Formats: sequence, structure tokens, C-alpha cells
Amino acid sequence: MTSLTPLKKYKFLVFFAPFFKVIECITELIVPFVVKSIIDDGLAEDGSNYKDVPFIVWRCLLILALALIGFGCTMVSQYICARTATSFSRDLKKSLFRHLFSLSSEQLDQFGRNKALNLLTADAPSLQNGVFMFMRLVVRAPFLVIGSVIASFLVNVYAGFVVLGVLALCALTVFVVVASTPKQYAALQGELDRLSALGEDGITGARVVRAFNKQDESQAEFEEHSETYRKRALVISKINGFLNPLTFALVNLGIVLILYLGSFHYSSTLISAGAIVALVSYLTQCLAALLQFTRLVTSLSKGWASKKRMDAFLAIQPNLVGGGKTSISKKEGTPVFELRHVSLSFGGESNALEDIDIAIPEGSRIGIIGGTGSGKSTLLNLLMRLYDPSQGEAFFYGESMKGFDLGFLRQFCAFVSQKPSLFAGTIRSNLLFGREAASEEEIKKALMDAQAYDFVSRYDDYLDHPVEEGGLNFSGGQKQRLLIARALLSNRPVLILDDSTSALDYKTDLLVREAIKKKKGLTTIIVSQRATSIADCDTIFVLDKGRLVASGTHDELLSSCDIYREIYSMQVNGK
Repeated sequence: MTSLTPLKKYKFLVFFAPFFKVIECITELIVPFVVKSIIDDGLAEDGSNYKDVPFIVWRCLLILALALIGFGCTMVSQYICARTATSFSRDLKKSLFRHLFSLSSEQLDQFGRNKALNLLTADAPSLQNGVFMFMRLVVRAPFLVIGSVIASFLVNVYAGFVVLGVLALCALTVFVVVASTPKQYAALQGELDRLSALGEDGITGARVVRAFNKQDESQAEFEEHSETYRKRALVISKINGFLNPLTFALVNLGIVLILYLGSFHYSSTLISAGAIVALVSYLTQCLAALLQFTRLVTSLSKGWASKKRMDAFLAIQPNLVGGGKTSISKKEGTPVFELRHVSLSFGGESNALEDIDIAIPEGSRIGIIGGTGSGKSTLLNLLMRLYDPSQGEAFFYGESMKGFDLGFLRQFCAFVSQKPSLFAGTIRSNLLFGREAASEEEIKKALMDAQAYDFVSRYDDYLDHPVEEGGLNFSGGQKQRLLIARALLSNRPVLILDDSTSALDYKTDLLVREAIKKKKGLTTIIVSQRATSIADCDTIFVLDKGRLVASGTHDELLSSCDIYREIYSMQVNGK
């Protein structure tokens, strides 16, 4: 698939819309001839229909009719062009969005998340505009230019050569300017990617920047890249700004030459007043068409640069490809998840996870603990198949995960990330994000289990209370409790909590875990920095530097695992 693939279903309209532009151009080319006839035949003393009012009126009505026909064709063509371009852009963005979600986190990191976002917000609209301009002007501009030149020769041969010469000079100017811009647009888009990355880093890391007094350095770096972007944009603007004055000067020079020819009264070069008016109209039409052609080429240059960026993104083959299996055959004693000698590398010299062997029985409560960077979240990503093992094999109910459809596999898991993910909307819309609908009783039960009902019920608008983007109008603990409620409301058989009670006090943390523990048949996987939060789990896995160093119950690990004993002792006894 390429970025132009969604345009295939609109190919009839793409080539049908210019048909109306041809009719529009024909009406524009006929009008100067009619005006010439009115001036030379109806208004000039030596005209064949001098002072013939009906002749002049009918010619004026003809001009009005041509104007109405041209206007109608323009409106129809513009509507088709706008509708087709926006529909194509909608389909293209859908394709980009679907492809975005088909890639693994590793592939997105390699391509660049900010760059991928710019494809949706900047490159897709740029290509949309290119398609729109192509449909509008690909026929109109050349047809009007060629038609004006031919019409000029029909009016007067010598004046026709003047129009052709002026057009050639204008075309040369346009070619020189246009030839120098495509690389500039590609470089400008690259600068936009860097600016987006710096802007996001500055926003998301604002607290860290302030904590280390790096505000000035961050601002200086952003200003430096902003200045680079400004200079590149200014160069392109100056190049494009050079077109209008020069082409207008050339056209005015052509008008002067036509008027100069008209001052001679020799039979071979005689140019009537009506002919001069017609020739000036054709010369002006040539200029307008040429400038439109310049806009077309400029839009296509921008669109082509964006197309190549999107094609490069769409060409990335997802390394996480689901199989066709959408059913499971449960056998007694078969674990829900199983990792056999699994290692995972992100391309560095060492593995993020090394030779992991674990099994998670159905309905069990599993705790995962370890120091920062020990691989806890990476392990969860493997269980949800956000990554594939570099070595070893991952199994789901005894069968290889690679054989299952990705959507089917992930619908078994309700995941609460350590980074709260609330969306702009209401509390209700955020809670229902995991399912289409739920009764008021189900929502209330989920909120109570997550210890969120107390603060949600205090709002006058209750579940319709607004949620700002990212949940900025809630505290960290409130956000975590709402996310846990959302996960519980989804009623999925596996609940994964990735350090998602870190902002809760010990009492609330305990109440949440007790409520979850009462749910029969629920397989719970809890990643936590607190040993007390996983002490009642059936099995606890201890990770250190990407390795599984111990597993067992809380009491077993206290007697056999130094790392776990040290973590527990420091948190409970402060030693």
C-alpha cells in the first residue's frame, strides 16, 4: 500500500472533475472574441453593425450566458474536487491510523512517534491539498495557456508572437523557481519533526526540566531549531515571492508591446481597439493560468515530499502479525500465559530480558517486583504480545501466541498502565472505553471496588463530570482509581496492574486489592514497587537486571531471596 492507494476508488471523479474545467476554459476563451466583435463591429464607426442595438444586446446576452455556464461548471467542479480530496484525506488518515496501531512499540520508537504524528497532522493535509489542486488545475492551467496563445494568433499573428514570447519567459521563470523548491520542502518537514519532538519533550518533561534548572538550556535549544525552521521557511517564501512581481512585469511588458504594435496603421500590423482589448485579456489569462500552474506545482512539490514520508511509513512491515486463530481449547492445568526460555533485545548489546521461564495459572494472583529497569513492564508487554521474544517462545493456554489473532488475544486482558491514560470527555465515557455499554449498577460496583465511588459521587453531575485531556483535573490517585474501575468494568478474565496503585495510600491500596481478590476466576498480575502490595499473591516473581532471580510465596522469598528480603526490609523496617 502507498499513500495514493485510497485514491483509487475515486479515480473516476479525479478525471471527471477536469471535464467541467475544460468547459469553463472554453467559455473564458470565447468571451474576448465576443467583446472584440462588440467593440469593432458594434461600437466603431467603420464597424459592420455600427449602432446596431440588437446586435450589441445579443452579444452582451451571449457574454452573460457564457459567464453563467462557466460559473456553473466551476461550482460543480469545485464541489467534486473538494469532496473527493477530503474523502481521500479521511481514508488516508484511517489507513495511517490503522497502520500505526499495527506496528509494535519498538517499530514506532525506531520510526519516531512525533514523526508518525506529523504524518497525520501535517503530511496528510499536504497531500490532500495536492490532490485538490491537481484536480482543479491539471487541465485548466495548460488548456487556458495553450488556448490563449492560439486565440492570440487568430486575432493577430504579430501580437500572437508577443504573447508566446512573454509566456516563454514567464514559463522559464516558473521552471527555475519550482525546480529549486522540492528539496527545500522535504528539509522543512524534517525541521518540523525536530521541533515537534523538542516541544513534546519540553511539555512532558517540564517538571524534570524545572527540577534541574534546565529551563534556559531547553528554551535555547528550542529557539535554535525554531530559528533554523524560520530561515528555511523564509528561503522558500522568498523564492515563491519572486514569482509574482517578475511575471507581472513580463506581462505588462507584453501589453506595452501590443499597444506599441497597435499604434502602427500599416495593413500588415493593424490591430484594432477590440483586438487590443482581446489580446490584453488573453495575455492576462495566460498570466493567471501560469500562476495557477505555479501553485499547482508548488502544491504537488509539497504533496510529493509528504507522499514519500508516508510511503516510507506505510512500507514498514509489522513485525507483530497475528494468526487466524480466534478460539482457545482450555485443558485442565494449562496456564493462561507461559514463557519458555524467553529473551528480548531492543537491538543493544545486552538483552532487556534474559532466559525467562514462567507460568501463570488461570485464576491465580501473580506479583512481579524488582528494581527500576529490571524488566517488569517489558515482561508485561510480552504477555500482551506488544513485543515478540527475540529468543524462546510465548504461549497462551498452551498454544503459541503467534497463532492467535491479535485482537482476540488482547481482548482477554484488562491493562492498567503505570502512566494514567484518561481521555477528554466525561467520567462515564472513560469508564466505558473498554465496552460498549454498562448499567448504572455495574458502573457503581466497579467504582466502589476501585475505591473511586466516594469522590465521583460528590460531583453534582456524577458520571457526566467532565474529564480534561490526560485527566488533568484529577489527582494522581484519582486517575489511578478511575483506570482500575475501567479495567474492572470491562469484565475481562485477566487483569494486569502495572504499578497502578503507586499514588494510593496503603489503606486504599489494600482495599482495592481486597476487592479484586474477591472476584472469582480472575487472573491477576500485579507489578508493584511495594512488597506489601503483592505479599498476598499466590506467586511472586523477582526480577533483577532482566533476569528472573527467584519465585515463590512471600514467606518463601523472605527466607530464600536476598533481593526480595532487602526490598521488604527497607520498605517495612526502613533498614
